[in-house]
Amino acid sequence: MKKAAWTLAALAFLGGCQAAGAGPSTAQLVVDGAYADHAVVQRGANVEITGEAGPGAVITASLAGQTVETQAGSDGGWSVSFAPLKAGGPYDLSVSDGTTTYTAEDILVGDVLLCSGQSNMEYPVYRALNPDSAISESADEGLRLLTVPQETALSPQSQLLAGASWAPASPENVRDFSAVCYFIGERLRTERGVPIGLIDSSWGGSQIEAWLPQARLQAAGGFDESLATLDLYREEPVAAMKAYGAVWESWWKDEHESAPWKAELDLSTWKRAPEEFGDWKAYGDAEIENHLGRLWFSRRFELTEEQATGPATISLGLFDDSDAVWINGEFIGSTSSWTDQRVYTVDPGVLKAGQNTILINVLNNYGPGGMMGPGEVMRLEPQSGKPVPLGSGWSYKAVMQPDDGGPRPPWESVTGYTTIGNAMIAPLHGTAVSAAIWYQGESNTGRADAYEGLLGQLIAGWRSNFGADLPVVVVQLPGYGAMPELPSESGWAGVQDAQRRVALADPLTGLVTTMDVGHRTDIHPPDKLTVAMRAVDVLDGLSGASDASTTGYSPVTAERDGGSIRIDLPEGDYTSISGDRVVSVSVCDEAGRCNWADARLDGRTLVATVPEGFEPATIRHCWGDAPICNLYADDMIPVTPFKLDVR
Repeated sequence: MKKAAWTLAALAFLGGCQAAGAGPSTAQLVVDGAYADHAVVQRGANVEITGEAGPGAVITASLAGQTVETQAGSDGGWSVSFAPLKAGGPYDLSVSDGTTTYTAEDILVGDVLLCSGQSNMEYPVYRALNPDSAISESADEGLRLLTVPQETALSPQSQLLAGASWAPASPENVRDFSAVCYFIGERLRTERGVPIGLIDSSWGGSQIEAWLPQARLQAAGGFDESLATLDLYREEPVAAMKAYGAVWESWWKDEHESAPWKAELDLSTWKRAPEEFGDWKAYGDAEIENHLGRLWFSRRFELTEEQATGPATISLGLFDDSDAVWINGEFIGSTSSWTDQRVYTVDPGVLKAGQNTILINVLNNYGPGGMMGPGEVMRLEPQSGKPVPLGSGWSYKAVMQPDDGGPRPPWESVTGYTTIGNAMIAPLHGTAVSAAIWYQGESNTGRADAYEGLLGQLIAGWRSNFGADLPVVVVQLPGYGAMPELPSESGWAGVQDAQRRVALADPLTGLVTTMDVGHRTDIHPPDKLTVAMRAVDVLDGLSGASDASTTGYSPVTAERDGGSIRIDLPEGDYTSISGDRVVSVSVCDEAGRCNWADARLDGRTLVATVPEGFEPATIRHCWGDAPICNLYADDMIPVTPFKLDVR
C-alpha cells in the first residue's frame, strides 16, 4: 500500500509542476522521489529517476540536454538514468509515457545534503539564537529547501506526501526550516559556490529504531518479537493490537502487582480532572505539578440496549505522550504520539446496557502530559443509537511509583519500528546526496547499550541507498540534565560514547562534539549556529579539505603506568580551561564502583592518578548528563566524552 503518490491529481501541491494529457491511460504516470519544481540534483553523480506508468508504456525523459527512453515493466515500474552533470542550471525535467507528460521546472545541479534526526534537528531557525538577521538576509535562489512532511507507513514507500515541495531560501521559507540544516547549507553555499539542496527529514521525539528499515533492525538483533508483531499488524491490525494489549497487561501486573482494568474502581476516591483539558502539571494539584510518569484517567457512561449492541468507535482526542485504553476491562487500543488523534474500534460484546467504564493509562516522560482533548471531539459512536459525548466528567489517579518504561506498540510513529523511515527516507532511496547529517539520540538514552549497533546499521543502510562513499556527520548529544556530584552511570553519556565509537571506527563518519553548547535545563539548546559550523568543519575533515578532527579528538587506548593511567590524545593543541587540572575524570573497578581521579595534561597525553587502594578497570572523561568539562582542543573544541578500558 502506498501512502501517497506524486500523481497528476497531486501536482498542484508541488509549486506549479505541470502535466498535460491527451487521451485515456491505463495507469497514471508517477514520478518517485523528490524531483519537483526548484529541486537540486547532485552534481557529478548519475541522476536516477524511477516511477510508475501503465504496463509496457514507453517512457521518454529529458533533463539538461539529455534524452533517455525506457519501457515500463509488467508491473508498471520504470527507471531512467541521466549521466552526471556539472553544477549549474536551471533546467527542466520532462517525463512522458506517450499520453501524459510530467514537468518539473527550475532544477539546479549542485550538492544535496540529507539532514535527519529528532527535535534538535527539527528545531527551526526562528527559535535559534539571533534569528532576525539570519531570516531577513536569507534570500538565495541557489539555496533550496525541502522539508519532508512527517508521516509514517507500515512498509517502505516510493513517493513522498504530495505536500512535499522544494523552495528557494527566503525569509518566508527559512523561518520554520531546520536551523542546523539551514546554517550548514548557508556556509556550504559560501565555501563551495555551487547550488545547495537541503532535505530536512526529522521528527521530534523519534527513536532511532523508527528510522531503520526492517532488514537493518533484524541485522542489529533483539527485535524479532516486535518485528513479528509488526508483520501481524500489517495483515491483521485488530489481532496485533490485542496481542500488544496482552503484553502491556502482563508487563503492568509484573511491575505493579495489580490489574486496575479488571477491578471495580471506586472513582469517588479519585480526583476530578478539570473540564478544560491540558497539561496535568497545571491542574493545581501539588502531588503532580512536577510529575513525570503515569496517570490513570477514568469515567463512566450509560448506554441503552440499542447503543450497546454491535461495534462502536471511540474518539478520545490527543494525549501526551502515550495512552492505553480499556472499556469494561477489555483492552481497546494504544498510541504513542502527541500528534495523533486517538480513534479506536470497540468490538461487539465489549459494551453493555447500563453503566460502562473507560480506563486510560497515560504516560508522559517530558514536558506537558495528559489528556489534551479537545473535549468536543471526544465521543463514543455506537453502530446504533445516538453518540455519547465524553468531553467531561473525567477523574484521575497518579501513579507515583517510578516508571520502568513499559512496552510500546511497534507500529507507532516516534516510538515505533521502521515506521518513520518507511515514509520519510525510503521515498528518497536512489537519490544521490553529497553528505548526511544525523542529530538524534535523546530518545534512546534509556537503551544506550544498543545504540552503537543501531547507528552503525542506520549508516550502512543510508550508504546502500544514497551512495557507498556517503560521508555521514553525527552530531553528539549536548549536555542536558543533572550535574553529577559523584561519578555515576548515565544513559545520556552512554549514547554520546556510542556515537564516538561509531565515528572512531568509520573513516567516512565524523563526530560533532556539542557538550559546551548544551544547557542542563533545556533539552533544546538554541545555539544551532555553533553546531552547524562544527558540522561543516567535520565535513571538510572527512573530505580532506582541512585537518579538522572527525572523531571529537577521541583517544583510543588507556595504559596503566604504575600509579597513573596515561591516555594519548590525537594530534592537536590541548588545554584545560580555568585551571591546570582536567576535571570530570573518573575511574571504575570491575564491580562498577567509581571514584574521581586527579588528571592533568602532559603535552597531548592525559595523565590520571589512580586513587590509592583502587584497582581501575575503566576510565571515563566528561561522563554524566551535564558534567562540567574543561578539556579542549584546537579552536576551542571540547574533547568528546569517552569511556576506555584500562590496559
